[in-house]
Amino acid sequence: MGGLTGHKGSIGIKISLQGHTALVFVDSHFIHDDVAYDRRIAQYHSNKVCCFPEDPEVKAVFWLGDLNFRVDKEPEEVMDLIKSNAVLSLLNSAEQLKRAVREGEAFVGFEEQAVSFPPTYRLYVGTTEYDMRRTPSWCDRVLYKGDIISPISYSSNQDLLVSDHFPVHAVFDVKIPHLPKSNWDCLFEHLPTWYTTVPLIGRFRLLNNYWTSRGSYQDWVGVYPATIDDCTSPLRWIWIPACSEQMVQGQKYIVCEFVSLPEGNYRLGYFSHYSNCLIGLSKSFKVIQQPVE
Repeated sequence: MGGLTGHKGSIGIKISLQGHTALVFVDSHFIHDDVAYDRRIAQYHSNKVCCFPEDPEVKAVFWLGDLNFRVDKEPEEVMDLIKSNAVLSLLNSAEQLKRAVREGEAFVGFEEQAVSFPPTYRLYVGTTEYDMRRTPSWCDRVLYKGDIISPISYSSNQDLLVSDHFPVHAVFDVKIPHLPKSNWDCLFEHLPTWYTTVPLIGRFRLLNNYWTSRGSYQDWVGVYPATIDDCTSPLRWIWIPACSEQMVQGQKYIVCEFVSLPEGNYRLGYFSHYSNCLIGLSKSFKVIQQPVE
């Protein structure tokens, strides 16, 4: 677009968990240039909306990316200080992001693990050699905010040479509050060990007024591996209208039937069309070869 559209900015995603807890991840690419400090500060303030600041359920925020903050020194001086193991003093005295946090201009309340890796920019692509036409700087950063976050490690990968930046990675431990036991809307009966020669029959009940409130004739029951990778991709499945009903001691059960299965460990799951997720999952059951008498 010839530079007519803004090509640097931020994007935020919020992951809502049960227990009124949400995690937010913000990825940014801020304005470049050594002298664009004030524009980066302004960009931070206009992009804070990506943190979902009005949502009280947000308990942890991770803000990362090419923030483009630079070191206010000459290139040769920066490299001399790094060679003399003065990274920490260099960051605290002349690095723009540290200054912004210290003076309350940006990222107030955010923390960062100790930086012990070399500058992440600017490299000659394909090498670990710095382009000394730019002041080597720690442009790529990971900041975080939240009482449930415990930092573990923070480093750069100096083996990836496909860019003029070293990529940065950080590891955290996030303590999610203990969640109450989930109450499924679909409750499957226990399935005993099954034989490969016998068609599989499962039986379940729908609870919590599910069918009246959210049920659909596009719901289905699927057979899954015991360890499910993707709930939308069952090994076999059947539409709910193809199931039958059965009364047992005054309670209505729904019966699903599948062709016989090979040996393995499986589960049955009820997938809700409107909820777009599983609303019931059986315990794991085993299918074995029938013993020869």
